[in-house]
Amino acid sequence: MLEHVRLVIVTMAVLVTPGCGGDDSSASDAGVDARSGFDGGVDGGMAVDAGPRPDTGPVLCDQLPALVAAYKAAHPGNGGKDWDINALSLAEIAADPAAQQLLAVCGDDQRPVFPLLAWEYGGLDHPWINPDASALVYCVYIPVGPSTDNWAYDATADHVTADVYIPCPDQNPCNDRVGASQVSDCIGDSSNLEILVDTASRHDGVDVGLSLSEASTELRLVLGDGTKVHLYDGL
Repeated sequence: MLEHVRLVIVTMAVLVTPGCGGDDSSASDAGVDARSGFDGGVDGGMAVDAGPRPDTGPVLCDQLPALVAAYKAAHPGNGGKDWDINALSLAEIAADPAAQQLLAVCGDDQRPVFPLLAWEYGGLDHPWINPDASALVYCVYIPVGPSTDNWAYDATADHVTADVYIPCPDQNPCNDRVGASQVSDCIGDSSNLEILVDTASRHDGVDVGLSLSEASTELRLVLGDGTKVHLYDGL
């Protein structure tokens, strides 16, 4: 049976530097520690209850680059698509402890997008463009029902609003930028933002009884102090 594992992220910049960080529930209006943006954030580091996960032990931000690179190297099949952990089925995830460990980087109702592992699908499928110029990982809130402060769907407008945060800000080349520039200035290629949009409408919302195939999407970046800024509009 999968057990709880707590992801411990020892990145003090999130605790003390506005606009540098991430969260599990993500924002102060969601009832979390506004200093870190993490549910359960503690002084001296941050911990997030990532839900049912294998007993693989805590993952530190400085360990993640090697884990991500190792996962990619170990899954070269299907033209490289096999390294996309967000394309795995639940059965495939259950059989893949390494994928489970990477997925535990983000909390419940979220998915991590690792540029080194991410793919864009539709038309000409392709991997994330220029991942070395991007943050190590982005956490994206995915469809839920009913709506929350972090992910909401307006059926009348057919519009999704979803939060994004950077759980390892020190491994973001634009960590010193202000507001949305922390992502937009270091996204590798502007088309990569559509991968975040697709993640925010994961499986077109079918998993929670929604139909989001034609929905527009606003991504909001959650900063280190818990405030949210507009990041991107996807159609």
